[in-house]
Amino acid sequence: MSLRGRIKCIKDDLDGRSSDVQESNIRLNNYHGVVSTLAANLVGPFMGIFAVRLGASNVQIGLLSSAPAFVSLLAMIPGAKFIDSRRDKKRYTAAFMLAHRIFYLLLAMIPFFTPDRRAALLVLTLAVMNLPGAISNVAWQGFIARVVPPHRRATAFAERNRLMNVIGTLCILVAGRALDIMTYPLGYQIIFAVAFAFGALEIWVFRRLVVAPDGAAEHNAADIPVGRFAATLLRSVRDDLREFRGKWSFLRFTLVSLFFHFAWQVAWPLFTLYQTKELGANNLWISILHLSNTGGSLLGYGFWAKYMERNGSLKTLFASTLGIFIVPVVYAFSRDLLTITFFNVITGIIFSGVMLALFNSLLDMTPEERKTTYIGYYNTAITASAIFAPMAGVAMLELWGYRPAFLIAATLRIMGSLAFGLIYLLEKRPEKCNTDNAS
Repeated sequence: MSLRGRIKCIKDDLDGRSSDVQESNIRLNNYHGVVSTLAANLVGPFMGIFAVRLGASNVQIGLLSSAPAFVSLLAMIPGAKFIDSRRDKKRYTAAFMLAHRIFYLLLAMIPFFTPDRRAALLVLTLAVMNLPGAISNVAWQGFIARVVPPHRRATAFAERNRLMNVIGTLCILVAGRALDIMTYPLGYQIIFAVAFAFGALEIWVFRRLVVAPDGAAEHNAADIPVGRFAATLLRSVRDDLREFRGKWSFLRFTLVSLFFHFAWQVAWPLFTLYQTKELGANNLWISILHLSNTGGSLLGYGFWAKYMERNGSLKTLFASTLGIFIVPVVYAFSRDLLTITFFNVITGIIFSGVMLALFNSLLDMTPEERKTTYIGYYNTAITASAIFAPMAGVAMLELWGYRPAFLIAATLRIMGSLAFGLIYLLEKRPEKCNTDNAS
């Protein structure tokens, strides 16, 4: 397609004039991914260095992950059930997205406070902003499962992730260099304000998505009044837990994902501390590390999408997670940023499969009816690990130092991958039994 044709296609998609709703939705989902990653990558990758510049302690660095995770833990189940009780899920999802993006402006105001309060205010702001952020994330996952049909998910989300990685990394490179050039804290304040502008554009693009005819049944039901929803919430949760007793596939997948995410997240604050305090990484180096990781992802997404189409999401999840132990091992024995940059290409190839397979496996393992609610319970479970894992990582660092902590994290990651392999075998066995019975 020519450049003029692509521009016309984008314009038709955004104006709602495309004749093929399904393909237009997939392209709109790509556009949404691009602007959302522009907003997120102007904030997230630099938050660790921003915290250090604000004078954050090691414990506060750990709280950058744990505090938002705790808020998510409280918000996702009520939020998911609330979204499922609404007719116009898209409108409420967009509203929670906007509430989350507004906090980017609040981040820009933190340097105006006295130095002794800035780090604590950063932790508090990141925690509170995750209330609408967690709900909007769960709502988007449930909504997009209705927009993109199962047979298109592998290639559609691989393409979306590929675009997000390319644009996001270019964004990080430009922002990282800009932050190093501009004076502190003005540079961060400008970057956060630009992030809010992209966040507003992201919501506008999201609103262009159209629920396909076979997913529009949700508009037939009436909204549950907010007061009645709140009054019956606890009873509804108890009913859900009883219902889950018969959902063994969902329960197994959730429990294994809980362990896997703990193993994955335990080293996250250690990476930030090691890069900045031991190896002296500045904003430009953080950008370079992201660039090398993205280069690997671009190589990996095409391979993993084809692998998933042939083998399914669970087998892809097992195969891709086998190599994630490499990351903490490299950090355990690396003494310079160049070595980490080189291995980031390899880990980018690996993690492209992990991210693609995790999301597709989640959509496959949750029932179509009340999908947002199931996703809310799943995300609540794995978010529990994000509360304790970073603090556990910091504790291991304080007790034993960097190398033992990284090696323990690598061992846990191997165990998590093997657990996914067991899930794959358990899920495959009923299929084999059904095949034998049919023959």
